[in-house]
Amino acid sequence: MSGLPELRDVLAALPHAEPFRFVSELTALEPLRNGNGVWNVSGREAFFAGHFPGEPIVPGVLIAESLAQLCGLVVFGGAGTTGVPGKPARLAQIDVKILAAVRPPARLELAAKLVRDLGQLVMFEVNASVGGVQAAEGRIVLAKVS
Repeated sequence: MSGLPELRDVLAALPHAEPFRFVSELTALEPLRNGNGVWNVSGREAFFAGHFPGEPIVPGVLIAESLAQLCGLVVFGGAGTTGVPGKPARLAQIDVKILAAVRPPARLELAAKLVRDLGQLVMFEVNASVGGVQAAEGRIVLAKVS
């Protein structure tokens, strides 16, 4: 993460807090272009108590949420820490396919690339993988908030 602000400073720009923050590490960030991160899933998270007890699987909707949070970090661009102005954003559209079950413990590697900036809307191509196996892919659109 050389040249990047501290993870806690960048994550502070997100409107999410524990236990609803699904980006554990930021491994690369090019504000307003792309980012890479990791969600470390231990298997001790509270939602596993009811999501297939005894055979836990990371909920697909939370994999999509982790990707949306990473997109938000790209849009924010580490506002306030990198000198790059960022704007808050909200989820506007999501089209993410779950390609493989993710079982804890897992290191879910996340990637988001901004592919289109339409002013108030920004579109990303996203993907998530575990151990080189693609778990999810798709597109996410965020709406910038004034």
